[in-house]
Amino acid sequence: MRTEHEIKLMQYAQGALLGEIAPSFRAISFKLSPDGEDLVARFIFDGEPSEEAREVASVALTNLLANYSENHRSFKEQMMAVPFPQKMEHLPLLVYLRNEDSWNPWSKAWKNT
Repeated sequence: MRTEHEIKLMQYAQGALLGEIAPSFRAISFKLSPDGEDLVARFIFDGEPSEEAREVASVALTNLLANYSENHRSFKEQMMAVPFPQKMEHLPLLVYLRNEDSWNPWSKAWKNT
């Protein structure tokens, strides 16, 4: 079962990410300390992210932090390049996962890039 802190973070993350998902994002996940004051954010990109994609991730995290907690102790931002179809490792709170199922045309396009 999710804690109050986890639910709150996931709600604010969804809002912060609206309109901010770069095409190279594969997944976004978070980890919280038990009291909700220490945060790790993991952005997984399809290959090495562009400077623009990194900036979008940073802006989304800034927007999340501005709303989530007024006095968080710490946060860590992880930007990871994991090209499709390599396996990704997520933190416990997964808030975005790109559809990479074999039936959709996007996955077929990514296999050819």
